Amino acid sequence: MSLFFLASMVGARLAVAGSHGSFAVPASAIRGHHLDVTFRSRVDHVRLSGWLFHADHPTGRSVILVHGWQGNREDVDFVALTRQLLPRGYDVLMFDLRGSGLSMGSNQTFAHHEPRDLLGAYDHMISLGYAPGQMTILGNSMGAATVIEAAPHLPAVGALVADSAFANLTSAMMGALTRYTLLPGLLAIPAIEASRAFGVLPTLSPVDIVQSLPGRAFLFLHARGDPLLSVANAEQLFAASSNSSSRLDVIAGHDHMDTYTHNPAAYMTVLLAFINQQLAHPAAA
Repeated sequence: MSLFFLASMVGARLAVAGSHGSFAVPASAIRGHHLDVTFRSRVDHVRLSGWLFHADHPTGRSVILVHGWQGNREDVDFVALTRQLLPRGYDVLMFDLRGSGLSMGSNQTFAHHEPRDLLGAYDHMISLGYAPGQMTILGNSMGAATVIEAAPHLPAVGALVADSAFANLTSAMMGALTRYTLLPGLLAIPAIEASRAFGVLPTLSPVDIVQSLPGRAFLFLHARGDPLLSVANAEQLFAASSNSSSRLDVIAGHDHMDTYTHNPAAYMTVLLAFINQQLAHPAAA
């Protein structure tokens, strides 16, 4: 029994371990001019780090990018996405969630505490004079769940985008633990419970948050062939939204977060159309 418990704790620790590796692309290769920024998360005041890029011809619009599990500010597609947004007049904040990149912390909590980080990023942008009604927040995977979980505290933000989000955490962790830690199914359930010791809330349910916000429109993006989080997650989230302006776009990708990378042109068309529609009709305060 003690070995079983130990294996569960090790599996949980591997799942929540942070990612403090170096960046693949220097900020200067994304755009010549940027600001290194630091700010604090809401509530627990974790020190967070990021890059703020200014468009050559600013329009007043801004985007905050929220990365996924085991990622950092660059994530899978954020470098390429930032390069698409800057020429279109969007200022872009790329930052590291707790336990990632240059931010403080040793654990990731699968969107339980990460909303505090996003809200800290939002507060920082507001302090710099960015208008919430001209702001878009886009998250990938765990970052997408973070966007949804933070949504009740972001009523004035113009557009919220969730790319490859999970509908509920327990089912997502079952698949992820088995795939990434090689734990057999028998050990996944106690490992999920053990993750509570590292700040995870297994009962986290973004689909319930979406359902509770009829006044909020979301754009849900997902790859049809996602082997980690099936497209059923996006379908559940979309079905939970009673806002007629919410959108679901399924891209014919074959991997987790294979949305922008599979078809950048289609992705940008859908994303920009949603942003333009939402920023023309600001979210209710």
